[in-house]
Amino acid sequence: MGRVRRVVVFDDVLAARGERFPGLPFPVEVHGHADEAELLDLGADDVVFMDFEMGAAHRDGAEAVAGLREAGFAGRIIAMSSDPGCNQKMIGAGADEALPRKAMLGSFLRALGQEN
Repeated sequence: MGRVRRVVVFDDVLAARGERFPGLPFPVEVHGHADEAELLDLGADDVVFMDFEMGAAHRDGAEAVAGLREAGFAGRIIAMSSDPGCNQKMIGAGADEALPRKAMLGSFLRALGQEN
């Protein structure tokens, strides 16, 4: 994997908390749902973190991952549900890997930053 251009996180709870990730060598965008994820200008150097449940009114992470892949996104997608079964659904839909625990996101981002 080359340099990370930016990270895009789809997670309703993180968005509601106004979660920010300062001090990284790339910008991190946090979105509360992934209903229109395909409309973002995502490139192969972007990394997407996808939660599964983002509210009853929104599509789930597996649907969003499939939509991103169908739209041609070839970058890295990391599932990050607290439910291992939901992570497996997202991997089945095209995610590359899964975080074993959502709480690991900050550490994972710092590690990505060190690779950059």
